[in-house]
Amino acid sequence: MSKLIDLTGNKYGMLTVVCREKNLSDGFTAWRCLCECGNTKIVRGANLKRGSTKSCGCLSQKLRHERAKHSMSGTRLYNIWGGIKSRCYRKNQPSYKSYGGRGIKMCTDWKDSFENFSKWALSNGYDESMTIERIDVNGDYCPENCKWIPLSEQARNRRSNILYEYNGETHCLTEWCERYNKDYYLVRNRIKKDKWSFERAMFEPVHSEKRNKKAGIRKR
Repeated sequence: MSKLIDLTGNKYGMLTVVCREKNLSDGFTAWRCLCECGNTKIVRGANLKRGSTKSCGCLSQKLRHERAKHSMSGTRLYNIWGGIKSRCYRKNQPSYKSYGGRGIKMCTDWKDSFENFSKWALSNGYDESMTIERIDVNGDYCPENCKWIPLSEQARNRRSNILYEYNGETHCLTEWCERYNKDYYLVRNRIKKDKWSFERAMFEPVHSEKRNKKAGIRKR
């Protein structure tokens, strides 16, 4: 019989061997190990040596979570979750000053787990046509202060929304574009980038704009 090698103090993956335990029922040696997560586990010596057991089980749970998370990455819901985290915690993010810079946070359950956020979203009316809104615009992102609303409704509710008056009526740009069946992004770019007046941005035909650009004319 080969001499037993003392594994006490050795580290295998996330496990550190603490002491020898009684042999298992099949005769194999067993060792009590302390996992990095704080749990203890009795592991067969052969499994430690060949690397088939690397944690108390928490590592496989973490990997399952990461796989589930990865399978959702790139989806619209995952991007919404990531966008909220960026607005609240990334200081170099353009919107940070309006969110994290004002003290707005994401609750721990959502911040630490996309799965928790996803479960809440899917059980509270989320679909691809909806967007998240805080009930209290000065409050945090958490289940008690969030709801799902149509994208067009959020555009009307933004703090930064600019209202335009025309023919005695006042509406946000989204409402005006819906009323006259105009391309919102085209009109917005005309106003923001080209500095056009609201009326010209709304009603000048696209083909005349192209002719002006081709001729080098920048009418204001």
